[in-house]
Order: sequence, then structure tokens, then C-alpha cells
Amino acid sequence: MFAVSHPALGTADSAALCADVAGSKAMVAEHHGRWIELFAEQWQFLRGVNAMNPETPPGLPHGDHAVLARFDDMGSGIVFFIDGDRACTPMSTPPELLSPLKDVESHTIKHEGVGF
Repeated sequence: MFAVSHPALGTADSAALCADVAGSKAMVAEHHGRWIELFAEQWQFLRGVNAMNPETPPGLPHGDHAVLARFDDMGSGIVFFIDGDRACTPMSTPPELLSPLKDVESHTIKHEGVGF
């Protein structure tokens, strides 16, 4: 995918791959994607997903919020963790992650099992 390639992101800093937000947003638009600001609960959820993802740098991502670059024709997206004017630590978002992300937004998380 275009947005996770190193040339598309520019120079990596010591902990995360970052690029100018305006440039990342323009690339998403060029590829007919939507730039969706995520809620704080979704950002926190995705920080945990990112920390456990073997394809992302270790630790929590930079920034204080996140956006989803959504590509409906592919059924997937890319999450960018936003740090000021930088879009950092791009994380592929497969269709299987989009449904729970929507549940976090709508507070309709379904808990299965009987618990303790």
C-alpha cells in the first residue's frame, strides 16, 4: 500500500515514521480515500493495538490523537497517529479491525462469555 512505504513517508525519526500531515492528507485524497478524525476512545484503543502489533515499532505511538485514512474500494485503511503537524507510525487497518473500531466509537462493545 502506498502510505506505508518509506518513500511516501519521508525520513524516519528515532522512534516512528513520520511525515507532514498536509502531505499525508493529500496522498489519501489522491487515492480517493477519506481522512477521518477518530474519537479519543478510538485513539486509546488503537494505541493498544499498535503496541501489540509486530509490524509497528515497539512501545506506544507518538501523538495525542489519530486519524483513519479509509479506502472503501479496498475495504481497509491506514491509521496515522498525529503528533502536532506530523502523521506518524502508519498502521495498516484491515477490515477485521474496522468493525471493533466502530464499536468503540458507538460504545456498543459486545462482551462474550460469562466472566469470573
